[in-house]
Amino acid sequence: PVLLYDQGGGRHRRGEAEAEAEAEEWEAESVLGTLLQKLREEGYLAYYLQGGFSRFQAECPHLCETSLSSHGGPSMAPVPSPVVGLGGLYLGSDCSDGESEPDRDSMSCGLDSEGATPPPAGLLPSFPVQILPNLYLGSARDSANVESLAKLGIRYILNVTPNLPNLFEKNGDFHYKQIPISDHWSQNLSQFFPEAIAFIDEALSQNCGVLVHCLAGVSRSVTVTVAYLMQKLHLSLNDAYDLVKRKKSNISPNFNFMGQLLDFERSLRLEERRAREQGSGGQESATSDPPSFFTTPTSEGVFELDAT
Repeated sequence: PVLLYDQGGGRHRRGEAEAEAEAEEWEAESVLGTLLQKLREEGYLAYYLQGGFSRFQAECPHLCETSLSSHGGPSMAPVPSPVVGLGGLYLGSDCSDGESEPDRDSMSCGLDSEGATPPPAGLLPSFPVQILPNLYLGSARDSANVESLAKLGIRYILNVTPNLPNLFEKNGDFHYKQIPISDHWSQNLSQFFPEAIAFIDEALSQNCGVLVHCLAGVSRSVTVTVAYLMQKLHLSLNDAYDLVKRKKSNISPNFNFMGQLLDFERSLRLEERRAREQGSGGQESATSDPPSFFTTPTSEGVFELDAT
């Protein structure tokens, strides 16, 4: 059996008798709804935890274990293998890009979140990854390496965290923009897409390198980079994600940010349709968009998404 849940849960269901109708009741853009429906179509015995983890923890605290309570206790059960290859995605809780934020003593900034295990050091590149000419994706460590920044010609730095410092802001050699977003399921990163894209465009128009970074360079900064590729290169979400994944294999945007990218893809599609209709003098007949699909490079499963 496969159990799907989110942090706070969605709408409460009336009982198990309506389990088969759950996926249809969810909004078309619901990522969990799409996953549940696809899993059942593939023959998996899939369920949705009503009320999410918060409700389960409130009603059955004796069955819950946190990272704090596990210290010194019995070892955690091994993480099961991901179904249909979605290991590259996760539902963000109180974590940031797969690791805890640094404290004030180490990075002169506040605590963003805690309790998660950092990814193995071998999985993280030691320098920014070039996604496009002059467009780089990286981590907080990359943003602090002034020699590497100078070597790559990076003069613009997009900091997608609420508390990591803009280390070289006062020396006048770098242009900074900070997006105060934590890697949490409740955060709305998509509201900052327009200004983030404009900042990247400004850097590229000056023939300067631009670094997009968060803490570990696997979730928030990846989401912004994928959004940029979707808008400027007219790529689908799937193609933009694959492009970044080929350049940087350890990317892992959380489910909430992936849902926001799905919404962004729909909005771009609507804008393109309006532009086509205006260009044809309104003579183009209204037709429905083809269905959207999202896959991961490691996944054989394809998730069809309602384009309406």
